[in-house]
Amino acid sequence: MKRGTLTQALVFGFWRAAVICLCPFLGSLALAQDPEKELRERIEKLEQVIQDYKKIMEAHEEELKRVKEAMNKHAASVDQKAQAAVQKSEHREYLGHLMQSLRLTEKEKTPEEKRLETVYDEGFYLKGADDQLRIGGWLQADSRWFLDSEHPENDTFLIRRARLDIRGVLENDWAYRLYGTFIGERNGILQEGWLEYRKYGALRIRAGQVFEPFSMEAVYSSRWVDFAERAMIVNALAPQEDIGIMVFGKVYNDQIVYAMGFFNGQGRNREAVVDDKDFTTRLVYSPFLHSDGLPWLKGLYVGGSFSTGNNERDLSGSDFNTQAFTPFFDFTEEAVMDDRLTRWGLELEYLYGPFSAKSEYLSGHFEKIGTAPRFSDLDVRGFYVNLGYVLTGEDAPRDFSIKPLHVFDPANGGWGSWQVVGRYQTLRTDRGLLDLGLARGTDDAKSVTLGLNWYPNRHMRFQFNYDHAWFDEDIIIQDIRLDNEDTFITRFLYDF
Repeated sequence: MKRGTLTQALVFGFWRAAVICLCPFLGSLALAQDPEKELRERIEKLEQVIQDYKKIMEAHEEELKRVKEAMNKHAASVDQKAQAAVQKSEHREYLGHLMQSLRLTEKEKTPEEKRLETVYDEGFYLKGADDQLRIGGWLQADSRWFLDSEHPENDTFLIRRARLDIRGVLENDWAYRLYGTFIGERNGILQEGWLEYRKYGALRIRAGQVFEPFSMEAVYSSRWVDFAERAMIVNALAPQEDIGIMVFGKVYNDQIVYAMGFFNGQGRNREAVVDDKDFTTRLVYSPFLHSDGLPWLKGLYVGGSFSTGNNERDLSGSDFNTQAFTPFFDFTEEAVMDDRLTRWGLELEYLYGPFSAKSEYLSGHFEKIGTAPRFSDLDVRGFYVNLGYVLTGEDAPRDFSIKPLHVFDPANGGWGSWQVVGRYQTLRTDRGLLDLGLARGTDDAKSVTLGLNWYPNRHMRFQFNYDHAWFDEDIIIQDIRLDNEDTFITRFLYDF
């Protein structure tokens, strides 16, 4: 029932009850006066009063309707203003408290600055106001095919690498990393584990098991190097992970990147065997990084590396090998190094649009290798030149995945990114250890590699490498003599 109808019914009911109650009294009056006339006059007066009250109630009902319409319009205007204000960060907290006080039953939310944000972008992230945790990983599934039927090694499928990477930030100024491997002879051991103070970009300090700053191709992730395997000379001389402390940073408007540190010199997860520590440093300069007048030179980087230390270790069982891991220079059981190892290198990198060129020259001097009374020094040197071009037009990246303009989606005309690459490389040693019987193989190996890289998306890469290697002298593998090697290598990589 509507409010106006209910009100009218109540008023009429009230007056009817009043008339009934007054009837005895009116009747007594009628005894003294003309009963019929007096009663008629009173009824007429009562009806007039009822009509007057009815008009008053109708007027109140109309006024109430106007007030209600005005309140609805005002509420709509307030709601629109609130919706606009909530878009402004400075009003959010105030409106949140206001809405909380109005709703009473709603649970108060965590302040925005204290919320934990979940993100998936180049890894799984948990982000807070001052802290960050990233969980990532990657896997490389390979195949190796020896194209010479007389080659003693078997064609094979293999898992080349499988890694889990946990890194993060604490209170903005501190960073950490735990990086492990799951396969191979290093099964389940730590690759990198360090803590870093990073408040100042020009001077960052990192301690723990870190990647030594030596060689451009060595410090670049094996996920994104141009070929399935790094160059022979890089694998032969680069120290990779070691335990120690280093400082690094960017200076001179980010045009100079430097790193230096002291390390045990024994490789990953090994304690020092002498008091002396290896010193390693690397410097890279990009002279035209901010040159708007020479945009085609912005991607030019030149640099160098140096490392020295008393590197006492047993070299027996280690070797220098081809891209297919065929050893062409193999240390014998008597090859023990009891003195200093000094390494240095020069590097050049040039990126311009889809084109890339990279080259390094590395040299190493091993002092006093052998077992009494036979000792000899060893000099190792070599270089490589890589050329690449992205056929689909994307810019060639620097130590990162190509991000396709059109991810692989044939239904919509997307085929990912395609890159062709080529490499020439060489590695030479002196003949001292070979002549003394402290090493087997050849003192000179060269290789040409042709490759095709396909990126369906930024998290995946398929590689196809053909490598032709040849040796200055025949090498003997499982009693079979080889003067060259032809291999076809494939790799599927995904990272998250």
